[in-house]
Amino acid sequence: MDIGPAEARDLVKSGYILSFEKIASQALAIRPGDILETELELKKGRYIYEVEVLDAKGNVWELKLDASTGQLIKLELDH
Repeated sequence: MDIGPAEARDLVKSGYILSFEKIASQALAIRPGDILETELELKKGRYIYEVEVLDAKGNVWELKLDASTGQLIKLELDH
């Protein structure tokens, strides 16, 4: 289930999830490049940021990060 901007702001304000800025920084530390897209989803009771990053070689990577901790859950090359 996708989370809308208003709900995301409330979750950040409450301290339940990290801000987009912190998640973006974490994602780019793992896979440097340009962020193309970011989504916040609720899956199995867990908030997850999905971040797409375009690297210097033109590859698009999808990173799934725990929205509460910023911990990497999954990294895959998007085809």
